[in-house]
Amino acid sequence: MEKHDKYPAHGGDCKQNNIRLDFSVNINPLGPPKSVLNALKNPASLLGKYPSPDQYALREQLEAKRNIPMDRILIGNGASEIISILAGAISTRKLKNSSTENGGNILPVASVIAPTFSGYERALLAYGFDIKYFKLTECYDFRFNESFIDHGIKDIDNLDLVILCNPNNPTGEAIPKTLIKKIADECQKRDIILAIDETFMGLVNNNSKYNCESILGKNKNLILIDAFTKLYAIPGVRLGYCATYNEELLKDMSFIKPEWSVSTFAEAAGIAALSENSYIDEAITLIEKEKKYLLKELSSLGFCPQKGEAPFILFSIPQKYNTKTFYDKMIKDHGILLRNCSNFHGLDDHYFRIGIKKHEENVELMKALKNVSSYCSQGTRLQQ
Repeated sequence: MEKHDKYPAHGGDCKQNNIRLDFSVNINPLGPPKSVLNALKNPASLLGKYPSPDQYALREQLEAKRNIPMDRILIGNGASEIISILAGAISTRKLKNSSTENGGNILPVASVIAPTFSGYERALLAYGFDIKYFKLTECYDFRFNESFIDHGIKDIDNLDLVILCNPNNPTGEAIPKTLIKKIADECQKRDIILAIDETFMGLVNNNSKYNCESILGKNKNLILIDAFTKLYAIPGVRLGYCATYNEELLKDMSFIKPEWSVSTFAEAAGIAALSENSYIDEAITLIEKEKKYLLKELSSLGFCPQKGEAPFILFSIPQKYNTKTFYDKMIKDHGILLRNCSNFHGLDDHYFRIGIKKHEENVELMKALKNVSSYCSQGTRLQQ
């Protein structure tokens, strides 16, 4: 796993106390909905209760919201726990069913794209996976295409698991459902589990063109992963879930999942959040409008932003800039935290990711970026 000590490993991970605007996180710019805040208004009423062992009430609400049978849904302590449980279930199955002639165990094998969310690598390495990377190239704007079927699936021996982030973090690209279906069909043919992480999908405009919900019941090798974190702006709650029609896989995952890993607070927040409708539509409208503004402004500074569908933007700054100076001055002079992307496979420290916020905050961001960009440009000229 790549390690870059100069920068935080994740968005929102900053120990400095002078941050006014955190653009390193990519969550709903509207903040937590009132329904969730009201549900958690009286914490004393929740403290003395044991959490539900199976989150029946929350799964019931998810069934109505997502049109997925509740007995095909598993709730977890955020999407990160679901990803870890999935890796553990597949690894355990491989250890039980596969061994070499001399008695040694065959390592489970997973295919992931690069760059993508580092949490997959962390979970896979923890359970002994051999990870194969399908590298998206900068010269093609990190776009994902059908070549993944050949090089990310067919060319890999003994492949057990494919993980795709849709839309991808940090590049922002959403993979069309038509391509997801082709990948899912190939995985089913080869008995490979395909996990689609859709934790950002709820904030994508016209997301029915991209989400895999409608093909889930037609492919038992497909598992959908989602969370409340980004969509409802509640990262501190830790609530995620997965859905699959693979009964054996769901049973194995349920066995590995720790008892009471989902708190009473998390379930209450989730049930309340699922009552929201106009809140999501308002957020998507805001994100689409502000994304256009930010893309235009970033380009005007000579930065190179990626035009994805996600509620965040990946951009690169000129190679001549001192990136640590750029990053530090945004914090020191303006109290703004960016996400440096140097710990993503295939990206160097000239890449940054920003979440999309409300207009007045985005305007403040651009003013700060212009100021720091001018400083870095001047410093470069002085050094030449």
